Amino acid sequence: MVDSLLSKDEIHKKVRALLKANTNHGYCEYFQHEYWTIHPSPGTYPFQYFWDSCLHAFILTSLGEADLAARNFRSLYAMQQEDGFVGHMLYWNRLIPGVWTDSFQARFADQNRPHMTAFIQPPLSAQALHRIWYHTKDDDFLKEMLPKVKKHFDWLAANRDFDGDGLLTIFNMFESGIDWKPSQDELYCDKTRAADELYSKVIGNDFNNFINDYDYSKTKVRIKEVAVNTIYARNLETLAELCKQIGDNEAEKYDKLAKKVAASIQKVMYSEQDAAFWDVTTGDNRPLKTLTPTIFFPISLPNTTHEQAQKILDRHFHNKDEFATEFPLPSVAANDPSYDPNASKFLWRGPTWALYNWYIYQALFYHDFKEEAETLRNSIHKLMSQSGFREYYNPSTGEGGGAEHFTWSGLIVDMLDDNKSTPHV
Repeated sequence: MVDSLLSKDEIHKKVRALLKANTNHGYCEYFQHEYWTIHPSPGTYPFQYFWDSCLHAFILTSLGEADLAARNFRSLYAMQQEDGFVGHMLYWNRLIPGVWTDSFQARFADQNRPHMTAFIQPPLSAQALHRIWYHTKDDDFLKEMLPKVKKHFDWLAANRDFDGDGLLTIFNMFESGIDWKPSQDELYCDKTRAADELYSKVIGNDFNNFINDYDYSKTKVRIKEVAVNTIYARNLETLAELCKQIGDNEAEKYDKLAKKVAASIQKVMYSEQDAAFWDVTTGDNRPLKTLTPTIFFPISLPNTTHEQAQKILDRHFHNKDEFATEFPLPSVAANDPSYDPNASKFLWRGPTWALYNWYIYQALFYHDFKEEAETLRNSIHKLMSQSGFREYYNPSTGEGGGAEHFTWSGLIVDMLDDNKSTPHV
């Protein structure tokens, strides 16, 4: 149990020390780039990750460390391909993955030099750039980075919208950033949950993409995932705002696409009967009905009504059989067959993660669900005070699990930020 909560000053001090300790700085001859990265956990995740780098921008700017956030962000785009693609992991000074099966996540031809993987991750970078610019007011940095971010989003629209509805398709669980998300189990092995068969088939899917050199026409698993597409829609909105800021005439293009994606999320993913937004299969839009916190993500969209959001919260958020645990939010409903609150190699199947609480906190706070937002903020505050910087936490006991010295718990500083005019997700 939590004896006492850390004060805001104590949290800031600890989070700043953590991110500084996890900072990696060097020079890459191949890319002629002086890189600055923050490892999510030096022992477990000693690389630069796409959406982790974006999350770090929100943490660092809340700490008054916007310059470090800018250096980290610049490095994130330093390996960008000519066509605009940016991978989900960047290997700067260590080429060997932490897990041998991660070798399948990058093209074979790239692996003997500093390189990126061939995966994407949720495109949070426009909002991260906006956050950095808001705190620095560095127009030169914005003009330097905005064309790179635009090129990245143009690549996503051109290469991952398979159905023409604006929604992005991912090819495996890992591209969602929510590894082993149980909603996708049935695409691999007839809803087998957290079994050796599931593990081998998921890795087998990566291997199939690897041997086909990530030829998108040969991918076997195709999913339109809720969190990825909600984040995509919100970041397209922000991209339009940033274009307007510097007089870029493509603002209207991104604003129009943002509205298209948001409309498709409502049309394709929302079930009135279930009061939930579901991941769906690409092509036939078949819903993958497993309750995870991503059902709450589209509350952040401007076309989600207050009444719709209230219905979702009443049905699921306040349901003690699903998400109303002692330390919410569990990463899958507590009554789901895949639910396991303990540490496991199959992540995101029970434990509470700071990422879910942080994103949904803001969706709720800025859409006038202050009480529910406060519940999520208090949960992470208690968990970090009790168990420190861990990858995830038991939603019943608060015990920490997974990686240690993990940066995502530092998102609490953004949740505690009193300046609610600061750009948010």
